[in-house]
Amino acid sequence: MHRPRPVTEVPDVVGLGAEDACDIVRRAGLVPVGPDGADAPQSGVVSSQRPIGAAGAEEGATVVLWTHPGRDAAEALVGPSPTESADLDPA
Repeated sequence: MHRPRPVTEVPDVVGLGAEDACDIVRRAGLVPVGPDGADAPQSGVVSSQRPIGAAGAEEGATVVLWTHPGRDAAEALVGPSPTESADLDPA
């Protein structure tokens, strides 16, 4: 008889860098993958995921991560320096 696998909560990784997001998903007992069955993303920032964060999923289930190219999440949160801001001022 087949026993159901334990259910775990899917972590919400939207907005995180791809590497960190994949690590968090793996620690939850889930398998990160890219869209259409591609390998887990290695770069970019996670813009969407399925299933959504806080949903329940059987351990070992896949979590699809969509990323957009760009800086890692930590870099994206840092604003321009005062010098960069002054350079942007049109006056």
